[in-house]
Amino acid sequence: MSIELDVFTSERGKCEVFRAYQSVLARWTVPYAEIDVPTRFGTTHVIVNGPKDAPPVVLLHALFATATSWYRTAETLSEEYRVYAVDIVGEANKSRPTRPMLSLDDFLAWFTELIDSLAIPKMFLVGNSFGAFIAAYYAMRLPHRVCKLVLVGPAATIHAMPAFYFHMFIPKALYLLSPWLPGHRRVVQYSVDWMHAGLAQDPVWTELFLLTMQYGRMTTRVFPRVYTKEELSQIRTRVLLVLGNRERIYPVEAAVRGARRLMPNIEIEIIPDGHHITALARPELVNNAIVRFFKNNAAGLDSA
Repeated sequence: MSIELDVFTSERGKCEVFRAYQSVLARWTVPYAEIDVPTRFGTTHVIVNGPKDAPPVVLLHALFATATSWYRTAETLSEEYRVYAVDIVGEANKSRPTRPMLSLDDFLAWFTELIDSLAIPKMFLVGNSFGAFIAAYYAMRLPHRVCKLVLVGPAATIHAMPAFYFHMFIPKALYLLSPWLPGHRRVVQYSVDWMHAGLAQDPVWTELFLLTMQYGRMTTRVFPRVYTKEELSQIRTRVLLVLGNRERIYPVEAAVRGARRLMPNIEIEIIPDGHHITALARPELVNNAIVRFFKNNAAGLDSA
């Protein structure tokens, strides 16, 4: 019998996160189902909506953002697609890990098991931040299963992100190692505000994000890095890069240059007044860009 790994610092924290999670789900404006899928790495929680016979779209969230960060995207995509918003296993969400992720190949094995269990032979794959980093690796290793790939503010992948480690990762790691230190909520609030870059915040989802940052821990040992040009050349499908113009984890212009150098045929969409979780900052623009990309069979979308 597998033992569930702890991704919360306390039972109280877990209850607070789940309460906030349900508050965001209450804003899901289209019918949905929550399902739990067993894998060798633990049970994976997935929010599903859209017509059952429609083309599948799989959504992978940013670190500690949970699957609910896609609630404004699922609403639009579910009009024409079967949408699967996945709680990445090993984080503070509704998935229940039993084995740590020690390598990208572990993520590859987990995700393959997941989509096999969901009977998804091919999909449109969308990732934000850490989710985009994982999605890119999957598209490299199993390109025949990805129809099109969308990378929204990918963590590293195309450009180094020292600012992320300084403003978000190090403060979080410090309190995981020394939970008795005072001011945890204040430091977490600073990190979340930094990520939002002075733009308006979604109050219900932001409260959930604050709580997952405050009470969550990770069982994964995989850290995002910049892929090589040779690695990214293994992606055979078309790729759309979506960046908010107020992205904080790396300079937008430098990230665009890095993306074009590493993936010469990449298509790029810059979202005005968009921060790291761009699909919540400007959902209508991000959703339109994704749907347009899915439907467009010609090359050439590039508004950067």
